Amino acid sequence: MSNAGWQRSAAGDVAEFWTKNNEFEVLVPRRRNAPDFEARLNILTLDLERVEERPATAIRDDISRQFLDITHVRAEHEFGEMFIPLDAGHKLFATAKDLVVSAAASTLHRRGYYGRSMPRSAREQAKRTLVGHTRPGSYIVPVITQARLPELPWQSDQPHLIEHVEAAAFERRATTTLAHALGALEEIATSRSRPSVRVVNEAVGEGLSFEMCRAISRPLQDSIIHKVNVDIAWAPGVTAPAGAGTSFNFPKESADNLKVISATLKNDPLDSQEVIYGVVVSLKSRSGDDGGRVEVETLIDGAKRLVRIELSEQAYEIARTSHKRSPVVARGTLHRNPGRMAVMEAAFFERDLSLPLEESIQ
Repeated sequence: MSNAGWQRSAAGDVAEFWTKNNEFEVLVPRRRNAPDFEARLNILTLDLERVEERPATAIRDDISRQFLDITHVRAEHEFGEMFIPLDAGHKLFATAKDLVVSAAASTLHRRGYYGRSMPRSAREQAKRTLVGHTRPGSYIVPVITQARLPELPWQSDQPHLIEHVEAAAFERRATTTLAHALGALEEIATSRSRPSVRVVNEAVGEGLSFEMCRAISRPLQDSIIHKVNVDIAWAPGVTAPAGAGTSFNFPKESADNLKVISATLKNDPLDSQEVIYGVVVSLKSRSGDDGGRVEVETLIDGAKRLVRIELSEQAYEIARTSHKRSPVVARGTLHRNPGRMAVMEAAFFERDLSLPLEESIQ
């Protein structure tokens, strides 16, 4: 409701009142086991349909998935909306699975080609991820991931890492990685020029890998598939990640460029870069220095660790403004240094824009 411009005006155990523009007011039921819950929900839906001027079915859909990100993997083909050949349908489901696995892997490590080094946790992610019923509209496989985070027991003067929040945040982070990577791939694959090695390698930093590129190109190899499309419907109840797209299109004409991109990623792999997510707990910069040193609390191999990072002036300013306010993400070469503080040679440092945590922390 708040993401749609509504404000809570009163709250109780059974229901809440929400207002919009000091003009409209609706009652939102809270208890699903209440005998009149469905009736109240129907009234709410009709009220919202009138105020927001959109179909009740769309509002019902938003309510049902308010904390779920839905990734729609679609294949456009010549058999209409209701059917697809078995082999082509199998390839589309394989594409959906490989997108989940490759995005999870890139959320942990940036690498152009994983091969047999695919992280086990990335493969395990595919076992936990849900798939909804296929839908009409060419042929659509909806992949369902969690976007909701637990309430944050954050103390504003003592920023710290919370393990169960980090675990809950992984699916939203992986879906955000998928969006950034597909955005980079779409731009390169649909370009009229032949993809250069430099441009392809830059896309690896966004999360692109050979495995993700192959997932998109595989269905296009089937003669009946005209286009592969991936749409991400971000959870209505959670702020969408900043800078992440929502729709990515790969027509049959992009198949040749996709082959070039795949070959580049496989034959010219960059060094792997590990990705850490955490909070800045210490800042150190002397007068006259260009940049400074920070310590980030993060999880490494499942355990809480501090990581020391030397940052440029611009990156240090990001760390300073994030301190005690919002989580950060860093990418680079990580030296674990058992028994001592870990050190990262960071190639990238930024606020973690995949999570809507800053509002909760302030």
